[in-house]
Amino acid sequence: MEKLIKPGRLMFSIGFIALGIICFISKDFIVGRPPAWPVSITLNPWLAYITGALIIISAMAIVIEVKAIPAALLIGALILVLSLSRHIPHFMDDWANAYKAMALLGGCLIVAASFLGEQRGTLNWKNKQEYLVLAGSVLIAAFFIACGYAHFKFAGFIATGFIPDYIPFHSFFTYFAGVCLFAGGAGLLIPQTRKLAALLSGIMVLGWFFLLHIPRFLANTHDASDRMGICEAFIFAGIFFVLAGTIARKR
Repeated sequence: MEKLIKPGRLMFSIGFIALGIICFISKDFIVGRPPAWPVSITLNPWLAYITGALIIISAMAIVIEVKAIPAALLIGALILVLSLSRHIPHFMDDWANAYKAMALLGGCLIVAASFLGEQRGTLNWKNKQEYLVLAGSVLIAAFFIACGYAHFKFAGFIATGFIPDYIPFHSFFTYFAGVCLFAGGAGLLIPQTRKLAALLSGIMVLGWFFLLHIPRFLANTHDASDRMGICEAFIFAGIFFVLAGTIARKR
């Protein structure tokens, strides 16, 4: 299972490179889908260009494994400062995307943790790996549990608006996916089941990437939400594979 780490990092990086490009297209920092800036703040488009470039460069650094830990943490810091901080005042209005931003931050911590003890100069930090993995797992688990709740609270909307027509039994799969999200989130919180939960969640999200996100994107390539959704799904699948491989390697 350790062999999942590098493919997972590559998926994580490709997804973030795509989101960095979308920052240029959108002329805003869109990672974690933060709400719009107040009218009085006029930082764009330069903020979008700078942060988009930083994300792309950082993701490439992760791929070539040069300064990969600072690169992953830099992406996480950008999400914390430019996405989560914008979500806080509007949390109750857009809590799903706020949790998503938290989960992406958690994924950055997990990817950074996967390099500890692997790169020169990080051997003394290997004992810190478990703390980063724990923090990242908790943040992603919160997102999964929130998504599971959303599948039950907004079941009608998800069944009609998210599941493609070629998939039968929309209501069944809506609730089934909600149960899987609850189970995945709970599994990430328990050390004994974290590796299995990460592996199965990665397979599940990768399946959604092919079955849901690609068809939705191809049906309307101009839809900003579907454009980001295909990137986010690929990123989360990669994060889960990195997490499963990192835990397996440690043990």
